[in-house]
Amino acid sequence: MQDVIDRTETAKEAARRLAAPMLRKGFAPTGLHEYTSASGESLYWRIRAEHPSEPKWIRPMMQDEAGAYVMSEPPAPEAGKPLYRLHVLAQTHADVVVIVTEGEGKADMLERIGCTATTSGSASSAEGADWTPLRGRRVLIWPDHDDAGAKYAQAVAAKLQGIAVEVRVIDVATLKLPPKGDAVEWLEAHPKATATNVLALAVVSVVAPPAPVVDALPLLPIPQALERARALLLPPSEGTDALYPLESLGPLADAARELADGAQVSPAMAGQSLLAGVALLAQGVANVRTLSGNTAPLSLYALTVANSGDGKDTADRPALRPIHDTQREEGKRYAADLAAFEDAKTSRKKGDPAPQHPGPSPYRIASDLTIEGMRRSFAEGIAAQGIFSTEAGAVLAGHAMTPEQRTKTAANLCGLWDRGHLSVVRAGGGRTERYGVRLSAHLMIQPAALGDVLGDEVLSGIGFWPRFLLAWPMPLAPRTFRPWRPENSPVILRYWADCKRLLSRPMPDDCDGLPVIELDHQATERMAAFFESMEREGRQGALRDVQPFALRATEQACRIAGVLACFAGHDVVDERAAACGAALAAHSLDNWQSALSGKADPTPGWALALYRWLVERVGWVALKDIPRIGPANLRSAERRNTAIDLLDAAGLVDFDGGNVKAGGVDHASR
Repeated sequence: MQDVIDRTETAKEAARRLAAPMLRKGFAPTGLHEYTSASGESLYWRIRAEHPSEPKWIRPMMQDEAGAYVMSEPPAPEAGKPLYRLHVLAQTHADVVVIVTEGEGKADMLERIGCTATTSGSASSAEGADWTPLRGRRVLIWPDHDDAGAKYAQAVAAKLQGIAVEVRVIDVATLKLPPKGDAVEWLEAHPKATATNVLALAVVSVVAPPAPVVDALPLLPIPQALERARALLLPPSEGTDALYPLESLGPLADAARELADGAQVSPAMAGQSLLAGVALLAQGVANVRTLSGNTAPLSLYALTVANSGDGKDTADRPALRPIHDTQREEGKRYAADLAAFEDAKTSRKKGDPAPQHPGPSPYRIASDLTIEGMRRSFAEGIAAQGIFSTEAGAVLAGHAMTPEQRTKTAANLCGLWDRGHLSVVRAGGGRTERYGVRLSAHLMIQPAALGDVLGDEVLSGIGFWPRFLLAWPMPLAPRTFRPWRPENSPVILRYWADCKRLLSRPMPDDCDGLPVIELDHQATERMAAFFESMEREGRQGALRDVQPFALRATEQACRIAGVLACFAGHDVVDERAAACGAALAAHSLDNWQSALSGKADPTPGWALALYRWLVERVGWVALKDIPRIGPANLRSAERRNTAIDLLDAAGLVDFDGGNVKAGGVDHASR
């Protein structure tokens, strides 16, 4: 059935579906441009939408192996990306002048009056295009009337040297266009213009500029060099303006509102901090029955992306204070008991009873993540723990998330989320198998520190990110000074008291046997409706580009509802709690869709992964060896070449014949 649906969906319908998040924000569709092969086969499309006050939104679309339209484009051939309307170029006589414009819409408009026109795309696209289809042709470049247009004309002219037999550039200064004016505006001002009129426009001589010289990057220690590479390779990221459903936090809503207002942080930041903190406690008290009938942990994974200074630590401290206070006191007692136990072992005489071990360590929260660290923590500690970090860039850039370790780390985290099962085989021998454990997490991170992990194909393929609730609030507006202390807030004090109530519950060694919070009849109906909506939209509708997230959203909703019910002291999920869980899961889904819509081009992620891999090696690496021993997602020569080209353009690599090494790295400052 899915194959039938994919085949019958038109490109225009698919483009509107994929652009739906932007259309809901007030963008209007202005173009769908089809890139073809010389024989006329569809290669991919570019979707274009515009907003009265926002930058243009342009994204690629292609059909995957199953024929479904997805927001991506095929890997660029080694020669470069194809020009627009290749089939038209192939059909026209070699003597016909080809007009090169800055953008597909202008080429389309010139075609309508009988011109032969093409483009490489945007003003910055000339370098990455394959211009060989214009070999032996006469070319007329029509740039936009601005600095970017002039640079595009120079770049195209330089690429065509030795390819085209003639290259001319229209003198846009003589066209009486406004600043940034273009071919479309000229044609609108001259509605009776023909191809002959266009070819008669005044031109300027072309002088191809020399190839740009990229200055050597100053040497930096590895962490700073990686941060610089991220800034050079990855586009700046901003949050989504999707309104956080604060009221859907149910029994946490008042505390979240007080935290957001008092600490002057975003509602999303406050909500994520409180929800993740309560999940850390609830996972050791109960489980929940999901719509599928299975019993699931009340564990939640949360990811919050926010700029430096937007209150990550300010929100996290009040949310976790009862847990830290309890951990501090229990830790002191445990240390004293452990010391007494060791003393008793040392002083024990023959025939004395064996001293009693103080039991598992009481620590619930860690701020770092490694598989060995998790193994030891669960082997020696209590059954319900958490990873909470306000500087999660260190977590995502650490050893556990290096390209070599990501799959193992993510698989273990997925297993803990799914079943509460930790399975670790140690390199030096031995094995840890622990069932009935629970892990919740809240990773708070700056956009620049995300690196390439959001678009990582391995993490997406095993469903790692679909297990995370994402909040990506817009940057904060300037704040005014307003003193606020959480210990003086009755609302926050009530929240702390409720947390202490959960903290006082005994912790079992195996959380699989905890009481199960059931969905009542109305809650089941509510979750069933949400499930069917996610199935419909995820498999056939507007959420197909984030299908793994949509298909897991119902379990997320059940878990959230169970956490809220547990915090309120209820043993069932009612309709209100179910509605809250669905709303919060849907909000996360909106954030994921917005976040991943900018990840359609995987090239920057490939380049960053390769740079990180090169940085870890001192000295030269043979280019031919990278597909064999390099990062797993760059094992094809085509991907390697694409990544190398981007690194070269950014000045991030040095070459010596067939060898390459990371540039700008001071390995002595490790």
